[in-house]
Amino acid sequence: MTARSPLLVALALVVALLGLAGGTAHAAGQGKPRAHAPARADVDPLRVHIDSISPSTLSDDDRPITITGTVTNQSDEPWTEINLYAFRSLAPLVDASTLAASATIEDDAFVGERVITPGTEDTVAELEPDQTQDFSLTVPRSELTISEPGVYWLGVHASGISSLPRDDFMDGRARTFIPLVPASKPAKGVGPATVDSVESAIVVPIRQTVWLTPDGRVDKVGRWARSLGVGGRLHSLLSAGDSGSEVPLTWLVDPAVPAAVARLAAGNPARSLAPDPAATETPTESPTEQPDTPEGGAPADPDPYATASDPVPQVVPGTTLTESQQQVAAVAQAWLDRFKQLTADQTVLSLPFGDLDVSAAAAHGSTYYQQAVRRSSQVMDYLGVRSTPAIAPRDGILSPAAIEAATPDSTILVADTSFAEPPDAPQSLVRLLDHKVIVTSSGAAAGGPGPTAAADPLALRQRLLSEAALRLQSGSTAPVVMMLPADWQSADSSRLFDGLDVPWLRPVEVADLALRSAVSVSGNDLAYLDEDEQAELGIASFSAADRLTARGTLLSRLLSQQNLVRQQVADESLMGLSVGHRANREDAVESTAAASDFITDQLDSVTIDAPDAVTLSSESGPLGADIVNGLDQPVTVRIAARSDGGLRLEDLEEIQLNAGARTRILPTVRATEPGIHQLELLVTDLEGAPLGGSTAVQIRAAQVSGIIWLLIAGGALLLFGTIAVRLVRRIRGRGGDEEATTDPGEPADEPTTTHVGTDA
Repeated sequence: MTARSPLLVALALVVALLGLAGGTAHAAGQGKPRAHAPARADVDPLRVHIDSISPSTLSDDDRPITITGTVTNQSDEPWTEINLYAFRSLAPLVDASTLAASATIEDDAFVGERVITPGTEDTVAELEPDQTQDFSLTVPRSELTISEPGVYWLGVHASGISSLPRDDFMDGRARTFIPLVPASKPAKGVGPATVDSVESAIVVPIRQTVWLTPDGRVDKVGRWARSLGVGGRLHSLLSAGDSGSEVPLTWLVDPAVPAAVARLAAGNPARSLAPDPAATETPTESPTEQPDTPEGGAPADPDPYATASDPVPQVVPGTTLTESQQQVAAVAQAWLDRFKQLTADQTVLSLPFGDLDVSAAAAHGSTYYQQAVRRSSQVMDYLGVRSTPAIAPRDGILSPAAIEAATPDSTILVADTSFAEPPDAPQSLVRLLDHKVIVTSSGAAAGGPGPTAAADPLALRQRLLSEAALRLQSGSTAPVVMMLPADWQSADSSRLFDGLDVPWLRPVEVADLALRSAVSVSGNDLAYLDEDEQAELGIASFSAADRLTARGTLLSRLLSQQNLVRQQVADESLMGLSVGHRANREDAVESTAAASDFITDQLDSVTIDAPDAVTLSSESGPLGADIVNGLDQPVTVRIAARSDGGLRLEDLEEIQLNAGARTRILPTVRATEPGIHQLELLVTDLEGAPLGGSTAVQIRAAQVSGIIWLLIAGGALLLFGTIAVRLVRRIRGRGGDEEATTDPGEPADEPTTTHVGTDA
């Protein structure tokens, strides 16, 4: 892998040192956007914030510049006689790498001289602790004493009196950048080549990591309510599109966000086992063919959305919501309606559902990416929002495998820091690994210098203008594509858009750029480092998602009627693989595992009970067992048997049980060997996959020997033969007596008397 520029760390120090003389620093490359401002040893007692700069750029005319803002006492004691002065640097920053390094220098580094001309300052008489006061500074153009094209430092110093020794330099400051773009072109052959204008595109992301409870509800409801309400982050994002600005925006949406908001608007229901309300077909006795599910793994069919009919949940009729649920539902519905209205006629890029970690999915579970793209399309179609599939990593870094796996119609956005050397593409569009890739500006997204927050709307605007001005000055036609930070929030988004209406800047949409011709670059130009790979979600995250998917598939197949369980569980699995979980991946794995355990408990609620021991008086006999459905929906199951080899269970038909029902079964047990055997009865789905319910039975097979049966048969023959002989003799004896009695020629015998037990 190719390493990024090793000069980045030293670059900021060089700029800071040269700033003492008002000079510039030069560097060979750019690093990743900084995540936060450098730590400071001390906090200024006075916090200065710049609200507006007018005009937002400088030219060679004589218009004065006006700076407005606030100063706040963030110490524990009063401050008096606070003087506020404008300051600026005298030498320009002339390239993007120098500008990037300058934005990362220490907050208290000296970068420019004050303008101390009388009438250009402002004064605040007194500020109590936590008190804030407005200020306004107007500086004539001539007092700035700058004329060379480039980017300059501009800011405000505050100095006042307290019980602490007075700081002769400053007690508070705010800094930003301002470009100077001459209105007139240089004479032919004089200075660098110039172009009339440069394009810019602003991408507004709607992303928020979705956490779920084990039963499938949206978690952290209070946080969502604050974010969706007035002043919240998601609310302010929509305000950016509703600010009345003429600047076209490109929306980058994770469809899991409006889907989660829709759940909140519906009262935040749990995962439902109820039949699919949109299903019209009557279930038949034979089960619908389902994909095989390997034990602990994802289903063979990776698409649980093939028959999805309800991408966004609705309020179930008759549902009673608590007062707090009603309040959250009202805020959520208002946001959802506003979202659909604002995005109806604008360019919308849809991320893979759940803001999937695409680079990690390419390494550990490629089917999840295809599944996430399909799901996003369904949700956006359901909402009535036309969108284009997109991949846009939060840090701007994407693996080569992720780019190769992208669908052909996807719009891919990566930062210039994804490359060892940013490509020289006149349209900010390159063809990479057989895909068109839009290169975004990491510098513009990094925002302004401290101590002001880097993502402050005015700081972002001034950085965007500065980046565009430097491209214009260099003769580049490459548009500046700025993707706002994933967690961007603004109380007043108009500060970002006001001031972009300068004659040399032409706002465009990302969709326009994607249609243009691309410059081909090699995949070897990508700089995907070991640290980038280590930042991905690991195999543990995907193993947890696989198990949850498998559990959900079993639960869906258990239910007798067509349902949405697979779809709901698939959503949950994708949300658990969000790139937003990189910072807390262990918690995300535990959350996914908790959902799997919850479903396992539901599967275990279909139970089977049988006697502990049974004795067979012959080689086969019935075995009584009770099956109980502990779920609130009908289920269809089979009973499977496991034994030590001497038993066989017969007459195993599928069994249908209503919600909460109990039924008795009498399967036939056949013994193939005499003795004592162990038999385990298991509840399975119709495909034979164990659901969890089971019971153990001891079977005593008292099988009778065949010899005994022969002896019994022989004895029976002897008995019945003896009886037959006696009967024949008796019949014959009776016949002889009759003949003797009827012969008249013979004299009758004398009767004979026999005495038993006495002497004669």
